[in-house]
Amino acid sequence: MVTQADAENEDRSGASSIRRTVILLRAVAQGGDRGRRLSDLARETGLHKATASRILGHLVEEQAVVRGADKHFALSRDMQHAMGLPHSISHLRAQARPLLADLTDQLEDVTLLSVRSGYDSLCIDRHVGRWPLQALSLDVGRRRPLGVGAGSLSLYSWLDDAERAQIRSAIAEEMSAFPKAGPERIEELAAQSRAQGFTYLPDFVVPGMTGIGAPVRDRNGAVIAAISIAAVGDRLKGERGGKATALLLETRDRLEARLKGTPLAATGEEST
Repeated sequence: MVTQADAENEDRSGASSIRRTVILLRAVAQGGDRGRRLSDLARETGLHKATASRILGHLVEEQAVVRGADKHFALSRDMQHAMGLPHSISHLRAQARPLLADLTDQLEDVTLLSVRSGYDSLCIDRHVGRWPLQALSLDVGRRRPLGVGAGSLSLYSWLDDAERAQIRSAIAEEMSAFPKAGPERIEELAAQSRAQGFTYLPDFVVPGMTGIGAPVRDRNGAVIAAISIAAVGDRLKGERGGKATALLLETRDRLEARLKGTPLAATGEEST
């Protein structure tokens, strides 16, 4: 006979296992398609190497994680799809990387590539510039609620009214962590962004930091990603901010041209 104490102990053990698995999955996801080594995953999550290896083994068996020939672990394509990530994410990153690197070289500030993942935006690439002070509040693998941040707002603003309303309702509690990002304010900024064709957020997420973002569309006109730039102080304000915006939009246009010139579409299919 199973007692209440036995059931409670089993619940605690199960919850602990779930917690470790989720923490490990998040760490794996931060490696993108390149994957991450077992030793790095164990160190970052605080798990014993044997424990991390056992959990990863189960995740590989369940086809949530794949283990490459280089012994790096990465999310499987099916898992990415289940999490709301497009199968084409590696192709998108590859197409955007040289363009963002060039933009970073010109501006000397941070450039970012983000995609939608459920009700969040997910940073999938970041380039750090040469200017002594860099805006490093968002790293690869980091999520923010849709609408919070220049790239995130670019992913949110061009959705239809019903979908934006659903998102605002779903993430209302998360938005409370960002004092300037209430639902009404996000909607005002979205309308402003659609009118001007880009997002502009001075001193919004982090005091003293400005972000500018632009939506990236596929050949069917659907927004599949966002590119953005971030800088501290006044570097993205005034005349320099206008020049930076022009360069960002030019980079976005070049990226869209590259994407439309390949078999890539917003269907989740990889080009070969």
